Amino acid sequence: MAQDTNPTNPQNPRPDVYSLLKSSTVWVLALATIVVVFIPGDHMAKLKLAIGFGLMVLIFLFGFMILLEIAAGRINLSLLLSETSGGASMSRFQLLIFTFVISLSFFLLVAESGKFPAIPPEVLTLLGISASTYAVSKGIQAGGMPGKTASPTDQAAQKGSQTANQNTQNEPR
Repeated sequence: MAQDTNPTNPQNPRPDVYSLLKSSTVWVLALATIVVVFIPGDHMAKLKLAIGFGLMVLIFLFGFMILLEIAAGRINLSLLLSETSGGASMSRFQLLIFTFVISLSFFLLVAESGKFPAIPPEVLTLLGISASTYAVSKGIQAGGMPGKTASPTDQAAQKGSQTANQNTQNEPR
């Protein structure tokens, strides 16, 4: 039976997400209306501004919803930087830090100049190196340990497929 997604239902565990989604839609439409009505100029320029500001507000509100979910404890970040063995993953940490540093740098450049700067190839190279370091570490981790035990997800999937195979073998023909 599917879960009821009606936000007025008292049994629904997350009515705040739906009300925030509805209010974000209202804010985007209100902002687009303000831009179209009150900003003088060409209709195409006003349309571009309305879409741009609307998307900016919508992305901000989606990010805010995710932050609210994290703060409420509904999104678990405890294993964000850990390996399957339980230890810290330096490659994940490096990728996370590089991504934050570069995105913050570009945000500050855009805030200072008012326009999006050209992305130097060196920045993309650094991000590529960081991402490939993470990918190589995952490859080594997955294929380099012959005696490695399967993760709980893999064990559950394997158990489910074994149960399905037993059920198909026991069916009368």
